[in-house]
Amino acid sequence: MTSTPKFCSNCGETLNLNEEIKKCSKCGIDLQQQQQQGGSITQNRPIVDQMPYKSPGTAALIAFIGGIFALLGLGHIFVGKIGKGFGILVSGIIIYVLFVIMAISLPGMLLLGLVESSTGDAGSSGIIFIVMFILGIAYLVLWIWQIFNAKKLAKKFNELVRTNGGKEPW
Repeated sequence: MTSTPKFCSNCGETLNLNEEIKKCSKCGIDLQQQQQQGGSITQNRPIVDQMPYKSPGTAALIAFIGGIFALLGLGHIFVGKIGKGFGILVSGIIIYVLFVIMAISLPGMLLLGLVESSTGDAGSSGIIFIVMFILGIAYLVLWIWQIFNAKKLAKKFNELVRTNGGKEPW
C-alpha cells in the first residue's frame, strides 16, 4: 500500500491524511491514478512530501524584532545557523549592555562632577558621549547586517534543500 499524500503537487493544496483521497478538492486532479502511474521522476506526480523550508521573510522579521529587544541573531538561529546566531546574540548583548551602562551612569557622573576635568570643562563627558555614539552605530550596523544576512541564509537553505533532495544542509 502506498503512503497517504500530504500535498497536491498540481496546486499545492493540503490533503487530509485521515481520509482516503481520490481527487484533489481544489484542482480536481485524480490522485490515485497519478500515484499508480508513478515511477518516472519526470512525470508530473500529484503527491509530494513536504520538504524543509525556511521563509526568508520570516527570518528577516525575526531578526528585526529580535534587534528591537537586544536579541540579535535570532534570525540565524531560526535558519539553523545556531553557532553564528549565538555569536551575534552575545556580541549584540555586550554592545547593548555597555551602551545602557554608560547611558545610565553618565547623568550621575555629571551631577557628582566625576567626569569633568580639573579645568572645569566637560572633556571626559565628551569622550563618554563619543564612545556611546560609536556603540550605538555598531549596534545599528550589526542589527541591519544580521537582518539581511538571515534572509540570505534562508534563501540559501531553501536552494540547498531543493538540490540535496530534501536534506537539510546544516
